[in-house]
Amino acid sequence: MAWARAMPDHNERPRVAILNSRQSKTPLGIDEWVRRTVAAAQWAARELDAEIVSSTNPLTWNLATWAAGRAGACVHLFEPESSGDAAYFAREFDIPRDHLHLHPITDSSARSGKSWWAGRDRAVIDLADVLIPVSLRPGGALEGLIAEHAGTKDIISQFRTPYAPAAHHERDLVDRNRLNPDLHNWPEGYLIHWTRSCHGPWPGETMADFLTDLVASQTQYCRSARHTLNRILRERRIRGSAWHVGSNQPVVAFTELSPLESIPLMRWRSRWARWSFEPYGIAIPIEAAKQIGIRPVRYVEPDQWTGIPADEKPFCHSIGKDHPIWPAEREWRVVGDVALEELADHAGIIIVRDEANVASLDNNLPWQIVSLITGKKK
Repeated sequence: MAWARAMPDHNERPRVAILNSRQSKTPLGIDEWVRRTVAAAQWAARELDAEIVSSTNPLTWNLATWAAGRAGACVHLFEPESSGDAAYFAREFDIPRDHLHLHPITDSSARSGKSWWAGRDRAVIDLADVLIPVSLRPGGALEGLIAEHAGTKDIISQFRTPYAPAAHHERDLVDRNRLNPDLHNWPEGYLIHWTRSCHGPWPGETMADFLTDLVASQTQYCRSARHTLNRILRERRIRGSAWHVGSNQPVVAFTELSPLESIPLMRWRSRWARWSFEPYGIAIPIEAAKQIGIRPVRYVEPDQWTGIPADEKPFCHSIGKDHPIWPAEREWRVVGDVALEELADHAGIIIVRDEANVASLDNNLPWQIVSLITGKKK
């Protein structure tokens, strides 16, 4: 294999970029692009003694960065200057601090959303001596950038695999022909926290923890709603999240709807490639909930938001621009985490989708377990 065009002086290590187009948000460790990305990082570190040029977000870059660190390579990381310092990324990806070199992106486009991604991709490729494409969308931006550099960079194709994103989220959440008849006798006065799949680390978890579990996963996405419920039971804690909370404060959300009323609201949100919530949850008595600060959410018109006091914003939510969809959820919230140990003496209820889930629960709470559906699928 000839390296004459791109390899640096023999006293320097080559710099390698491992490239993937955006993939599914719920992959498995057995997916080819995941396996080959990890293998490419190991090969570059072992065979080339290379440094890896990478970034974070979306998941494809996160995986390449983590895999490079796990392989023992030094990592050059391109990030917006406001994202965090080198010590933060070293902790997040479990990379030795002296193995991580941060390249801050100062362009104004890096201050919002995904607008900095295109410039980031170009910067990564410009710094690299060797490009390793893994799973690229035909005709996509990365393919175009690789073509631009075909005469000046060495391109290693041995890890390539067809671009075929595979999502491993739940499809049919609840078979309404098999609903548990006991649900019609659901007790009054309960609030339910429904879980859902998490696209990335759980609250309070590092990216390295998440990716370690993702790479090891075989049959189910490692941060599925069922796994999330199990984490809650192991920790005896529901961790707050600031995702789509207007005040940007972590909260735990509940609904006062019964399971039968909640099931029709378990909708697929294509915009975010996730269910609104999924059929795994924790129900607690409303009177006990009030004692730890849980309050009903007030739904407001979008133009009213700026006039709401800061300490009230965690308990407010926009009613929706086009049609009022959010009030139907009859949401309650509490700021921060919910420690279930504080509620263990109350008659809480653990909710799972079907009876087969009960055996897999990491449960040490003396609470009733209720399945939403019963019997076998016809």
